[in-house]
Amino acid sequence: MNTEQVEQRAYDFFQGGLHCAESVLAAIMEASGNPGNAVTPRMATAFGGGVGRSQEEMCGALSGGLMALGLLNGRSQAGENWDAVAASAAQYRSRFEGLCGRIRCKEVLEALGPQENMEQCKRLTARAAGLLWDLLGSQEGGGQALTCGCCSKG
Repeated sequence: MNTEQVEQRAYDFFQGGLHCAESVLAAIMEASGNPGNAVTPRMATAFGGGVGRSQEEMCGALSGGLMALGLLNGRSQAGENWDAVAASAAQYRSRFEGLCGRIRCKEVLEALGPQENMEQCKRLTARAAGLLWDLLGSQEGGGQALTCGCCSKG
């Protein structure tokens, strides 16, 4: 899959009833050839809406991406080196923050502004999946990424 396809899958998952964290996780796992099973969205469910809909923690789209990163590149046991995945996580967080200038759900929602049918969140979720896909270096080809257009810095 290319970035545009991954973004579209994340958008489609959200449109189909999953939330931000579940959608990013499901899209990345599917694109990587590791779609998992019914457990995959379940592990992300509590992270939607800034953890349990509290809006007080990091955006669910970022959380879902971090879970995917851990599933794909995390360590399997104590004692294994996790420097590379930690660096990737920090880079993903930084790139995500570059979209809106913030990562906390409540602040992201404020930056997104008024929404109809969660459209701005769906676009941001799609873009978050694309950012992680690019970071993972798993693109099969170039492709025009879906432009979020949902946040303004400031």
